Amino acid sequence: MRTGIPGVSRHVARFLASRTFWRVTFVLFVLQAVWLACSAAYPMAFDEQYHFGLIQLHAHQWLPFLTSQPPTGTYGPALRDPSYLYHWLMSLPYRGISLFTHDQTIQIIVLRLINVVLFAYALVLYRRLLRRLGLGPAPTNAALLVFTLIPVVPFLAATINYDNLLMVAVPWAILLTLDVVACFSAGRVPLARFALLACVLLLGGLVKYPFLPVLAVTGLFLIWQMWRQKLFVRKIWQAAWRVVRARAAWQQALLVVLLVGSFGLFAERYAVNLVRYHDPVPKCTQVVSQDVCLEYGPWARNYTLVSEKQSGWRPDVITYTGSWLYGMWYRLFFAIGPQPTYDTQPPLIIIGRLSIGLAVLLGLGIVLRWRQLFSGHPERVLLLLIMLGYGIALFADDYGDYVRTAAPVAINGRYWIPFLPLLFALGGLAWTDILRRTPEIKVGVAGLVLSVFLLQGGGAMSYIIRSNDSWYWPNTTVRRVNGDIRSVASPLIFGKDLPRPPSA
Repeated sequence: MRTGIPGVSRHVARFLASRTFWRVTFVLFVLQAVWLACSAAYPMAFDEQYHFGLIQLHAHQWLPFLTSQPPTGTYGPALRDPSYLYHWLMSLPYRGISLFTHDQTIQIIVLRLINVVLFAYALVLYRRLLRRLGLGPAPTNAALLVFTLIPVVPFLAATINYDNLLMVAVPWAILLTLDVVACFSAGRVPLARFALLACVLLLGGLVKYPFLPVLAVTGLFLIWQMWRQKLFVRKIWQAAWRVVRARAAWQQALLVVLLVGSFGLFAERYAVNLVRYHDPVPKCTQVVSQDVCLEYGPWARNYTLVSEKQSGWRPDVITYTGSWLYGMWYRLFFAIGPQPTYDTQPPLIIIGRLSIGLAVLLGLGIVLRWRQLFSGHPERVLLLLIMLGYGIALFADDYGDYVRTAAPVAINGRYWIPFLPLLFALGGLAWTDILRRTPEIKVGVAGLVLSVFLLQGGGAMSYIIRSNDSWYWPNTTVRRVNGDIRSVASPLIFGKDLPRPPSA
């Protein structure tokens, strides 16, 4: 038996590291997301109706930002909302689709499929990033399979939502940063690459304003690296400019257009908001009237909660932190039906509990290998700083809402999805080092985790098992197929009938 185990481990490890395993992971994810995109009823949760409506509004003009406030308050302060670039970009294919069909169902499904393509491309970028950081092919492939089997991941990919474009912006910005830092280490300033990175960072802030911590952390990190490498020298920048001048004229012109356009759009939104409203992301009533804001769901919810807030209430940061962490976990693994009911079903117990243990292990590995992990590896420091910066900003924003409303609102696990691969990368690097002398344990644990996620409702299976016919288009075939899958898979899932906790 002892001689057989290492042999089996080697075969499993070789398969995990193969391009075949990666292709299976990629295809499995795409199939799940495409099926949800084609079968789930509109509007899906995560504000699909809101995003589709804004796409339609942007389709009536060619400028990337709205020039007038929408006639309905449903979209809040859309006139000055910084998070508009996704809606404008998606309005371009929407215009083309509208030329061929006015069937809203077809329009929605096609737009959903474009979102699947965006998320799928993000997976390719994340794989490139994890390999660039030094994570081996086997742990990289295993990490990405676990990531795609988090129930909310394929659900988000199948939804018309700006988070799917953000999924592309985050790894792209980090990869470009690593390219630039590598040139810094060689004593060079790659001006063209640097300019492209600036465009991605600035435009990422216009996809969704929570990207701003990534922009700020990355900018400060680059300044720090330039200072460390003593690159604030005139002759180095002159040499960088000569390299740019040696490029073709059309490349120079394109670079200038991208830079000027990115800075201009960013300034038009954030700088103008700061001057006009003293806030880069102005509150709803700073832009439109209170009556209009009351038509905007999130603002109306908070307004009602504030009006019902008891005078003697005091915030409890410790209790809130526990609720926040629980809510983030819960809403990464739950299943949720379409609007307007938002029928919410709890996570499946096995993968839900396993995910907590996995997160603890990844964090523990980072702590145990802190020095080896980060010493001499500025790229890994960047990942850690991005996660910390984003996490602190997200918690502060949510806690501010809690203080104002006396309720834990807007706690959504999907906000962490673009950053989970970064956690897998650092934790995977740590445990690869810890278990370097016992590879059979590493392979065994990976095989166990992957098997549980695959067999206990990971990915789209959570949605299907928890769903009912009202969660799907009114199509006999769609409902029958999902019903058949549910009837076959459901008996194999352990602990699926746990009671639901009170909603946060």
